[in-house]
Amino acid sequence: QTEMNAGVKVAKGTLTAGAANTFAFAWQNPEESKILVQQVIIDVTTAGGTATAVLDVGVASGATGTADTILDGIDLNAAAVYSSLSATVSGTNATENVHKVDENGGTNDYITGKILVEAASSLVGKYYIFYVTV
Repeated sequence: QTEMNAGVKVAKGTLTAGAANTFAFAWQNPEESKILVQQVIIDVTTAGGTATAVLDVGVASGATGTADTILDGIDLNAAAVYSSLSATVSGTNATENVHKVDENGGTNDYITGKILVEAASSLVGKYYIFYVTV
């Protein structure tokens, strides 16, 4: 689902609970042009259930690509809101910058969120991707 406000579009979806090394979400750029992702928000409303479960979010080449350049190692076992604009929660490898994503069908046209270390079997939440077209 995508909404638009003053040129900024917001894609949003539901996080999927799962085992370690599965994906909580994989979002493909629907646009025919490159996009600039201004912010990604992860809203964990129910903790994942395992103390060391984390999520990495980044630009990837496909639905099963892994990256941690947008959010790195955020805690999935805490009900909290994580913003890629906050250096205090974005993680070590993440940068609080705008990220360019290729056009639909391009080389790097996905943003993925991968569950790592341990399962997040009870995870409930949403993701929000704020972007503009190039």
